[in-house]
Amino acid sequence: MNIIKKLSFSDLLAIIEKLTTYSDSIAHDGMTRFAYSQNDELAHQYIIKLAKQYGLTCQQDDVGNVFITLLGKNQTLPAIATGSHLDTVPNGGKYDGILGVVAGLYALTQFKPQQLTRSLTLIIFRCEESSRFGISCIGSKILTGSIDQIKWLKAKDHQDKTIYQAIDEAGYQSAKLSQAELSDDAYGAFVELHIEQGKCLEAANRQIGIVSAIAAPTRFQVDVYGQADHSGATPMGQRQDALVTAALIITAVNTAANNEAYLGTVATIGKLNVYPNAMNVIPGHVRFYVDIRGIDLTSINRVAQGLTTIIESIKITQNIDIKVDNLSQEHPVKLNQTICQIISEICQNEQIKYLDMLSGAGHDAMYMAKKCPSAMIFIPSKAGISHHKDEYSSQEDITLGATLLTKTLEKLANQDENN
Repeated sequence: MNIIKKLSFSDLLAIIEKLTTYSDSIAHDGMTRFAYSQNDELAHQYIIKLAKQYGLTCQQDDVGNVFITLLGKNQTLPAIATGSHLDTVPNGGKYDGILGVVAGLYALTQFKPQQLTRSLTLIIFRCEESSRFGISCIGSKILTGSIDQIKWLKAKDHQDKTIYQAIDEAGYQSAKLSQAELSDDAYGAFVELHIEQGKCLEAANRQIGIVSAIAAPTRFQVDVYGQADHSGATPMGQRQDALVTAALIITAVNTAANNEAYLGTVATIGKLNVYPNAMNVIPGHVRFYVDIRGIDLTSINRVAQGLTTIIESIKITQNIDIKVDNLSQEHPVKLNQTICQIISEICQNEQIKYLDMLSGAGHDAMYMAKKCPSAMIFIPSKAGISHHKDEYSSQEDITLGATLLTKTLEKLANQDENN
């Protein structure tokens, strides 16, 4: 295996731009690349082809996770891994996830085969975003043995397809899903580079964020069943309006989250479907999704209890049927302080202004932390915008992040078995 040439910073930026062509939405409307869609598969195959052209070894597992490797001198030692994802939210940005993949590819090409003690592996995780199935980090959950088969079989996309069907239709094998779990000694460390998706770095005038912990999401699907009736012929006192009831629940969740805001807990209702969705028909069924996140699990649970309490009250007072499904209940994750210290030492030596911080968003690193010491590096997002077409990080911040990731991986990969 020979590296043909090193990726340059201009190559890195060009690859990010090329990936914008794999989208179900028009470029000026942002990126729409749902997990296991045709464009998602094309994007993955593009990176695989590119990696092979640069002399790297490429493999995929039975669910489509990608492993791109630069071999080290001692291949008996666990490799050092980096990576992120290529799927996006609807009309999202071109840096979320993508930066970690492309910067990881850049880092691997900066070294010759067997130049480092340990091998380096870039992992591209499938289906990190929850946009298609309401469940996040599916690829990294599979790799770390965090599968919830009962919930995953219930979770369906807008076409009523399950995760398992989507995997199979993309050409992979959902029947072998449980066989894709990594061994406990597969990797010696994992470092993920990502845009911040918030305003902390920008507000503090810092170039880099070193993430010490990741908030965890608890998610619910709520179905409110009222009675669809004529909007003009049905008196106000005789209505069972599912949307009005849903609004009461949503307001109560928002109030509960505001009561926990001092602990950093947040709650969002970002998706709502109304049936039959006609101007002159009283809504008979509303489905919406609740996303609660935070670092303090007790605080998260209090907001979730607020959801349960208001629903039980409404069932009694309004005689309306409400169904709640718990889609996921993750736990906040503390990242490896030794790796964080290595990153901070590099920043100090390079006179990089950094900030020790938490991540309010979930990432694949929170699951990789179950298998190996893991850490995250953030670069700024302009105005904190993410999951939006206006998501932006400057070339200077991107190249600094890629450089810091490369130096961090080099440091970790040159540790022997005694370090």
